[in-house]
Amino acid sequence: MKPLVSIVCIAYNHEPYIRECLESFVTQKVNFPIEILVNDDCSKDNTALIIREYEQKYPDLFKCVYQNENQYSKGVQPWFDILFPMVQGKYIALCEGDDYWVDPMKLQKQIEILEKDETLVGCYTDYYDVDLDGKRCYNGIHRATIGRELNRISLRDFFTYNVSYPTASVVFRNNHAEEVIQKVRHMKNPYLGDWVLWIALHCFGDFYYLDEITSAYRFNPTSVTHTQWVMDRVGRIKMEFDLQPRIADVLPEEYADIAVDLRNTKWAWLPLAKAYFKNKQYVRMMGALIVYFVKNPRNIGPVLSKIWHKVLKQLKK
Repeated sequence: MKPLVSIVCIAYNHEPYIRECLESFVTQKVNFPIEILVNDDCSKDNTALIIREYEQKYPDLFKCVYQNENQYSKGVQPWFDILFPMVQGKYIALCEGDDYWVDPMKLQKQIEILEKDETLVGCYTDYYDVDLDGKRCYNGIHRATIGRELNRISLRDFFTYNVSYPTASVVFRNNHAEEVIQKVRHMKNPYLGDWVLWIALHCFGDFYYLDEITSAYRFNPTSVTHTQWVMDRVGRIKMEFDLQPRIADVLPEEYADIAVDLRNTKWAWLPLAKAYFKNKQYVRMMGALIVYFVKNPRNIGPVLSKIWHKVLKQLKK
């Protein structure tokens, strides 16, 4: 029977965590067929052995790919280049090998929502962070609901409220696969693969926010992506200057005003100033702030207020 949902998982050196991840897949309580697609990117530990164990135990569920050479280092995108073309389901659920689901009804709840409203392109939920030992260290916050109630997120809301979708919580429709992947490739960004995916999906509909905790994100400061993110803060933000016009290129016509803002790169100057500050490049930080204030004069007061509060907090330490 053709699966309704395809669970897509990428793994690399996740030996301490992958079993918990895969177990959270097979213990889902659903009334529809699923498939589990896993790509091991040539792990140097026993990650692949654990994946094979589950593949042998659940041969009807698992379809796994075991790389002989690391593909990420070659610029291959495991989601888009390897696993998405294998998907048979009407819906795709994402979870990386060091994250996991904490609600056995996660998929059932989300699919029921999406099946009732075909104008929705995806559904995401709340989450919490865990450390490398699995200790819960942070409650996720749906930032779009701060100061207002908002369960249905449009593309405009996504940009206006800077909504963040926890990757392990997301389920989305697979009915615009080729167009979505084309948009993602046009917006290509090595640091923000999931973020540009949400934008591409939003071009075809809204997301629904389910106000329940269904997944856990493992904060791993030694991961390749996180390490590159921290070591190259300025380079990452500068990359956003190139990314923003490409995002503008893929937006539907009804979001022309957002496209204009993106091409103006007016929002990228503030995170660039923050990056310079963290790198202790204070002269360049002031230059970036000045440009930001010229482009966003209404934000001078709120931003200066935040800076002042942070300075006071630092002085009290």
